[in-house]
Amino acid sequence: MENLFEAAPFLNAYRPGLTIVAALSLIVLVQNFLTAPLAFAKEEQIPGMPLQYDHTKLSFRAVRTYQNSAESFPAFLAAVLIAIIAGVSPLLVNVAAGIYLAARLLFWGVYYAGVGRVAGGPRTIAFVVCLLANIVIAVAALIALY
Repeated sequence: MENLFEAAPFLNAYRPGLTIVAALSLIVLVQNFLTAPLAFAKEEQIPGMPLQYDHTKLSFRAVRTYQNSAESFPAFLAAVLIAIIAGVSPLLVNVAAGIYLAARLLFWGVYYAGVGRVAGGPRTIAFVVCLLANIVIAVAALIALY
């Protein structure tokens, strides 16, 4: 046996969702790495100190984007893994995960660029779409468990 896909062939149907989980994991790590040059190189933010609130500064937006990713990813990962273990429809898991990824990419792009209103604009809409996609996966997992 080379991998789990060979031992449990049903997992192949979830490969797109698992690929999205892996891609998001990598993106969060890259965002973490980028906080140094984007937030701390200009000394606008100080490592280990409270974040200096100013949406007009890329340094603030870079740190907050990473923090938001680090806060959101565990719930997404858990929902996807439990949904797969519980046998939720691969179509539902893969589509909802794809929507989550697309909305996260939009969220990150809008936040890094600093476009739109601070609250209630395109960034907020993208964030809500992420939440809803994650909720769909988590609810489907709960239903499938019982």
